[in-house]
Amino acid sequence: MKLKSTLVFTVALFSIFLVSEIFAQSTFENVHAIFQAKCTAGCHSGGSPSGNLNLSGTTADVYNRLVNVNPTNPVALGKGYKRVTPGYPYYSFLMKKVNSGLDVHNDLETGEGNTMPNNVNTLTNVEKELIRQWIIWGAPDTGNVYNENLIVDFYNGPGIPEIQAPPTPQEEGREGYQVRFGPVFLEPGGEFEFFQPYDPKLTEAKEITEMKGIISPTSHHWVLRRIDEAGVIGLGPAPRDGNDLITQAYIFQHTENMGVWQFSRTIDLPDGTAIFQDSGEAILLNLHIPNYSQDSIIAATGYYNIYTQDVGSGAIEMHTGLTTYGGTDPFILNIPPTGGQPYTLLNHFRRPGETWYFWTFQAHSHSWGIDYDMYYANPDSSKGAQFYEGFYNEDYTFNQGYYSYSHPPVLTNEPLMEVDMDNGLFFESTWVNNGPDTIPFGFTTEQEMFIAYFQYTTEMPTSVEEKEKPVSNVDVYPNPSRDNINLSYTLKNTAHAVVELFNLTGSKVKTIVNSVQSAGKHLLKIKSEDEELAPGTYMVSVTVDGQVTTKKVVSLN
Repeated sequence: MKLKSTLVFTVALFSIFLVSEIFAQSTFENVHAIFQAKCTAGCHSGGSPSGNLNLSGTTADVYNRLVNVNPTNPVALGKGYKRVTPGYPYYSFLMKKVNSGLDVHNDLETGEGNTMPNNVNTLTNVEKELIRQWIIWGAPDTGNVYNENLIVDFYNGPGIPEIQAPPTPQEEGREGYQVRFGPVFLEPGGEFEFFQPYDPKLTEAKEITEMKGIISPTSHHWVLRRIDEAGVIGLGPAPRDGNDLITQAYIFQHTENMGVWQFSRTIDLPDGTAIFQDSGEAILLNLHIPNYSQDSIIAATGYYNIYTQDVGSGAIEMHTGLTTYGGTDPFILNIPPTGGQPYTLLNHFRRPGETWYFWTFQAHSHSWGIDYDMYYANPDSSKGAQFYEGFYNEDYTFNQGYYSYSHPPVLTNEPLMEVDMDNGLFFESTWVNNGPDTIPFGFTTEQEMFIAYFQYTTEMPTSVEEKEKPVSNVDVYPNPSRDNINLSYTLKNTAHAVVELFNLTGSKVKTIVNSVQSAGKHLLKIKSEDEELAPGTYMVSVTVDGQVTTKKVVSLN
């Protein structure tokens, strides 16, 4: 056993020495060296090379034969592949030829020929990864574009592997496409935020009805955006560092949000709504991930499954928006030392003259955040009833008793929540700064942000209105209430109705109604004194024909 361990250590040390010698060169020189050692003998050299691809010669010769050059394989050519498409290992026929199991979604398919090299000089995972990373990082002909030692250390362990890719929409028998980001390698204790354009190669406009985001559990966020043509050209094909202020400003100038994930979940849009995507429109991938491990490299990967339908369904557009404290100047956010005491700020968000119908809400702050709540705004610009409690769990099913900045709750409103944007909404975030220094606005999780993400429409979808038919016009007032809470609702038909009052821990306080009621308007009165309601926030639920409508009410008794 001791001899075996010694041999393994010696071989690993020798391999690292050889790799270190190679890594003194540029990234493409390293890739070129792999080709010379493994691919030229008997196959890709001479007057009649395999696939008409000669990989012998200088780095300049080989580069010009690879990058943005059409393959000779007719199947690959028909799919729009190049031998190397900068930034896109899935559109690079060279990567498919050498992949050989490295990525199960990028192996060769029928008609695409055999794995390269097809002799005894097989490529190691490190060599295949070096080629893949060169392509991901834009396939440049000069410069070292990533930390190649991370790849060697990852494959020699310990390493946190890529997350498993979900089945594609086609594999599920549905219409749509899958987007894949990475992998990119992150050192122990490191953190990065990357932006990278992605062309889904749409030949016709589509309506997006559902989006599934799959990310590492350690991810901070995963954002999908539209990006205009000028933005794609300006960013280039390689991942861009999101910690750069100029890049962030450029992104907001040229993009529009489509979806936001702070943990893996599916965004299944309400019937009658869709996100519209134009033919040929590119999207921007934005992954922000910390590596909490102090001894293992992480292979960070993200996946989107985008489910589509043909244009013309009559769906109205679902928008994905955000508001940030400070508006166009988020840098006014600074969290002073608080000596262990909470520090709270309010952001009043309005769009005068408009009515919005909100579907989802989610908070976004960083590691110093301890709470995040949302409220209606009253006509006098005072804070009204609370509708979002930051202590809820990620899918907003119960109050877990604390706020998780990395997995904040996502509140979904069914039916959509109508808001008079003359009054608007209040977003309230709370932090504790135990340190000696002020914490500024910034893009890492050790700095701070105060953002709210939401999805909304500017008109009520017909199919959503249909969902309201059994019970409608559910309202609680006054809200907040000091004495009595009035509840009103309208039944379309005679039906069995259940009206219940819950506290924020999910415990039922009282069943108010559990009987068959006639069609028409109903008015109930909840006496705070009789029910001995402590001051706080409560949920009133009205269940009719299996449909549940909930309203939050604040008791000031």
